[in-house]
Amino acid sequence: MFILVRNIVIIFLLLSVAYAILSFTARVRQRVQLEAEYKTQSDLRQQSEDKEVFIARGMKRYGRSYKPKLILGVYVIPGLVIGLLIYLAQFG
Repeated sequence: MFILVRNIVIIFLLLSVAYAILSFTARVRQRVQLEAEYKTQSDLRQQSEDKEVFIARGMKRYGRSYKPKLILGVYVIPGLVIGLLIYLAQFG
């Protein structure tokens, strides 16, 4: 039993590291995309708002979108696979 708990803790820690890396890189890419969008818009017409306000508003919109929620699949999908393997090993 101790081995099972230890393995679950190790898997959870590894998934947490993967989640943190994915989340960080997704936010950085979104920020870079917003900066490029701001620069493109400022070249086309006079921008009425500050760059930081534009990026903050875009990041807030990003936080409410589905993309950050889909990254939680890092926990869900391996958990379902492990649960299915345990079920098949016991009852299959």
